[in-house]
Amino acid sequence: MPTLQRFMMFLKTRGPVEFIESMIVCFAAPVVAGIKCGALINLRRGGEDLGQVWFAIKDKITEKLGLEFAEISYSKNYILLLVFRSDLLMDRVSSAETRKFLGDLGYDCESGSAVSYIENLIERFKTRFPHEIGVFLGYPIEDVKGFIENRGKNSKLSGYWKVYGDEANARKKFDEYRKAETDSAEMILRGIGFAPIKIRA
Repeated sequence: MPTLQRFMMFLKTRGPVEFIESMIVCFAAPVVAGIKCGALINLRRGGEDLGQVWFAIKDKITEKLGLEFAEISYSKNYILLLVFRSDLLMDRVSSAETRKFLGDLGYDCESGSAVSYIENLIERFKTRFPHEIGVFLGYPIEDVKGFIENRGKNSKLSGYWKVYGDEANARKKFDEYRKAETDSAEMILRGIGFAPIKIRA
């Protein structure tokens, strides 16, 4: 059975704290590795009250993993998290093409702050699904634009994102992301990926 499939089955047996941390450790692994500026993770498991658990452990996870988090949207039953690194995100939006693209959509590109970009993104999530989120996830700008212009159709390749530009580079990135996630999942399954956080009763 593939590692990630075994990992998802393993998560069903974990308590909510270990479930949340394991999901982040695995699916933000490319961010930790520095090959991706951000990852979008949907923390949901049945009708469990994961919102309360997340806010109880957020500071400890932030300190432990050295990542940054923004709640894109949430309720007691789910949290849609943007996991990111400010330095990589600011590198990502530093090109003139990307700044113009986001600026034309109404983003504040003058503050020079990752927080400002993310606040703009969260606002846009309140009324629609903003497809420019691909920029925040490290997808090539030509593919983000291509997805919007083609309404998600006519892509050359589909994987972590839909590809409209450099197919060879995208395949390489897909392999890198998958390896980072699979290696992380394998370490968790072997019990050496992290020490679970404990919350005081």
